[in-house]
Amino acid sequence: MRKDITLPALAVAGGAAGFFLRRWQLASAYQPETGLFVPDAPATWALLGLTALLAAALLLLVQGERKTEADDFLPAFGCPEKGQMTLFVIAGLLLLAAGALGLRDGLIALRQWQAAPEAYQLSAAGAQLLTGVLCIPAGLGILLMGKMAYRGELDSAGCFLTSFPALAGLVWLFATHLKHGTEPVLMKYAFSLFAALLLTLAHYHIAGFLYGRPRPRRTAFLALLGAAVGIISLADRFDLFTAAATAAMSLSALGFARALLRSTFGPPWPKHLEGRMPPPEEGE
Repeated sequence: MRKDITLPALAVAGGAAGFFLRRWQLASAYQPETGLFVPDAPATWALLGLTALLAAALLLLVQGERKTEADDFLPAFGCPEKGQMTLFVIAGLLLLAAGALGLRDGLIALRQWQAAPEAYQLSAAGAQLLTGVLCIPAGLGILLMGKMAYRGELDSAGCFLTSFPALAGLVWLFATHLKHGTEPVLMKYAFSLFAALLLTLAHYHIAGFLYGRPRPRRTAFLALLGAAVGIISLADRFDLFTAAATAAMSLSALGFARALLRSTFGPPWPKHLEGRMPPPEEGE
């Protein structure tokens, strides 16, 4: 089985199915006048069942005998395909756009706090501003990580920025919690919260390959499930910042997961591309 094709396709298909189930749930089971969901609604059970089955399937399928020991960044994520690089370019540009949108939203929240400090939290405005700031080096980091993977060469700027996607994701997760912290109904924001959590962990483990902490199966699982939950969460019709950040981190996670699955489980790259790929000892 071509895991580098099957598993990303499963994540995208499962996320798309979950997206429509989430829209069905919000249309049929959510009561705007009370802010509650109808208990035991079929849409809710279908959505939760699909998510659980998807997580179990991905966890099972990332297991298996590894054909190569891709334990460094370039051997693990090296991918000489132009389509893969295009995916990272889109993800990086989306995250840069999310940074600009986050700064705008943070400044608006800061002005609201200044006008009515008793009605707004300064910590929420600060977290939004910091998330916007960090998304800019994070977007550059994804662009340079994709470039390193495509060219098969490490560079100092790319290595330095590798940790910023996970750092931006961590602050984004904190900002999401602050935004919904007083909301007693977890189902309203559970998918956005878990998408931020899974995508942050995925990019943390991706960066770990540069710091001697490779976890191939865990990284692939978190990246695939994070992308799937990210797609589901887009059904909530977020603000522009959250939508752009979720899409960017999901695309990045899918790209890295696909490259990692191919380097780990095969097949080898075509002969005409092999010369562009670094040997394992050059990936340190």
